[in-house]
Amino acid sequence: MFLPYSVVNPLTVVEVARRLPRPGEVLVREGERVEPFQAVAVSDVPPDFCIVNVARDLGLPPKRVKAALRAGVGEEVESGTVLASRGGLGGRVCRAPFEGTITGYGRGRLLLEAETGRLQLTALVPGTVIQVWRGQGVLIETRGGFIQAAWGNDREAFGVLRIVVRAPRHPLRAKRLDASAQGAIVVGGSSLDEETIEQAIEMQVRGLVVGGVPPSLLPRLQELEIPVVATEGVGATPMSEAVFSLLRSLDGREVAVSGRLRTRWNSERPFLLVPMPAETANPINPETPLEVGMRVRALRHPYRGQSGTVTGLPTAMVTLQTGTRLHGAKVDFDGETGLVPFPNLEQLL
Repeated sequence: MFLPYSVVNPLTVVEVARRLPRPGEVLVREGERVEPFQAVAVSDVPPDFCIVNVARDLGLPPKRVKAALRAGVGEEVESGTVLASRGGLGGRVCRAPFEGTITGYGRGRLLLEAETGRLQLTALVPGTVIQVWRGQGVLIETRGGFIQAAWGNDREAFGVLRIVVRAPRHPLRAKRLDASAQGAIVVGGSSLDEETIEQAIEMQVRGLVVGGVPPSLLPRLQELEIPVVATEGVGATPMSEAVFSLLRSLDGREVAVSGRLRTRWNSERPFLLVPMPAETANPINPETPLEVGMRVRALRHPYRGQSGTVTGLPTAMVTLQTGTRLHGAKVDFDGETGLVPFPNLEQLL
């Protein structure tokens, strides 16, 4: 029996794909050693355009806007530059939303164009380039402790791991984020709240890792510039004991965090990788069939988020509350034994 799987492994070989969001130039070669902050590929970022509705901002009819303009077509402006004004000192003004060049005017509106930017894609993890995708990116092989997560906000970072709660059931609170959390990847327990987010920004935390995130906070989390990763998914769910124990054993080490859920080319899963130099690490084989003694995690209630050990694979089917009968496994969840259907389990490798 093959189960869906999550990698929760203290030392394994990992292949990390690094791809540009649009075609560009790869800067490294196959076989080259790279470091987390090293640029491995670059691409041009298309210029941003913005239509500034001067008439609306000044409360004027479009035909009267031209006389109020303080900047014209072809002029370069800084962010916050006054583009137009009325009423003298203390009157209404219209400002540039970003740095750029005014490229057009008509019907009381200005067209503002930002300069073309340059995107640098870093390696994120230390390792060796084992494959180059021309104009797209690279595949990097690395070694270390590896944990796949369930949800992320599409940001990534590299920093020092800091555990700030005592148990996986404890939520991450703002009071836990003091000066020691500055510049760190902070690990909480079951969840977080708005106050914690604001404190993380103030303390310049580099990333947040929790068990689950409240659905109500998803829009706010997706706006953040730092990565937020939920190991169990959406909802107030305690972090898996297997995940928390591994992270606690790695406290104080450098860690790469990726909150990417998908790319233009394929789906991805968020992950945490703690680099460790080792020659004996073995790659994960997800095709390993389920056997007695293997570690699993429950995906649904009543054991959702809990990890345990398979103690038996009975031939009899498990009857669910809905009346559905499915094959399953007998699992020891730290002293409590339950019979769980295979679709409700995830194998931990």
